[in-house]
Amino acid sequence: MRARADPSPLCEAVESELLEPIRDVSHAIKTRLTPFVVGEGLMPATFWALHHLDRGASRHPSELARRLGVTPAACTAAIDSLVELGFVERRHSEKDRRQVVLGVTPRGRRVLESVWRRFDSSLREALSRVPSTDLTATVRTMRTLTAQLNEQTERAAAEARA
Repeated sequence: MRARADPSPLCEAVESELLEPIRDVSHAIKTRLTPFVVGEGLMPATFWALHHLDRGASRHPSELARRLGVTPAACTAAIDSLVELGFVERRHSEKDRRQVVLGVTPRGRRVLESVWRRFDSSLREALSRVPSTDLTATVRTMRTLTAQLNEQTERAAAEARA
């Protein structure tokens, strides 16, 4: 394990103890979210493509593929499915008519809202059993962890392009 940039927050032993619970929470979230996604007629990978498009993080197919960590062909299949379902539309870029720009349709947005509303309700129920002092620290930790993981993803993508 490499040395911490700031050794004060956690010792390595405690940090190591966090790894398994984080993996467990990640798996539990995926497991809990999947029935809501499938209930809307989507596969999980297609749902995440729709989610990324809705958040505005990706508007072009190549960028979406990079963010999802999939091949362009796999991303095209997901986009085709989303277009066929009426959740996403393809348009030509106003700046460069050769480029395709993706956008979430109102129907796609309603599906996302439905999935997240049901998932959030389930998550709120689970969180209601966690002491508020634990939640405050958890929010701070999750935001920091998310930012760090996103930064690693961006660096890896930049290295792959170089």
